[in-house]
Amino acid sequence: MSLPDGWEWLDEIPSGWSPPAELLTPTGVLRVDLSIRMLSSNALGNDLIELVGQLLSESARFSIWFGSEAKKTVQPQQLAVLSQTTNNQLHQVYEAWVPYINAYEASGKKSGAFESEEDSLRQALVDAINNLAAARTSVQDSD
Repeated sequence: MSLPDGWEWLDEIPSGWSPPAELLTPTGVLRVDLSIRMLSSNALGNDLIELVGQLLSESARFSIWFGSEAKKTVQPQQLAVLSQTTNNQLHQVYEAWVPYINAYEASGKKSGAFESEEDSLRQALVDAINNLAAARTSVQDSD
C-alpha cells in the first residue's frame, strides 16, 4: 500500500521488536506480562522486584502521557518514533532477563553464582526506567 503524499517518512522508521508469544500472556499487554513473568519466577531479590515495579509504573506513566498529551502536541514524525519507546525499552530488559533466568536456573538457584547476569538485568531495568522518564519529560520540556 502506498502512503499519501507527505507521509513517506513512515517508511524510514524501523520496525519495532516483535516479542515472543510467551510474553503476550496472560494479559496481552507486554509491559504487564513481562513483569508478571519476572515476578512470578521467584528469582528476583527485593531490589530487582522494586525495579520491576518502577518499570511497570514508569511505563504506565509513559502510556498515560502518550495517550493524553503527546498525541495532541507532538509532531507526527516524533510521535511515530515515541510510539516505539516502551517496546524498545522492554526489549532491552527482556534481553537481560533471559541470560539472568537461565544462569539462575543453571546455578541451582545459588546466590552469587549469576552476579554478572544480575548486574546486567539491574542495569537494563534502571536504563529502561530512566529512558522512559527522559522521553516523556524531554518532550514536555520542549513544548
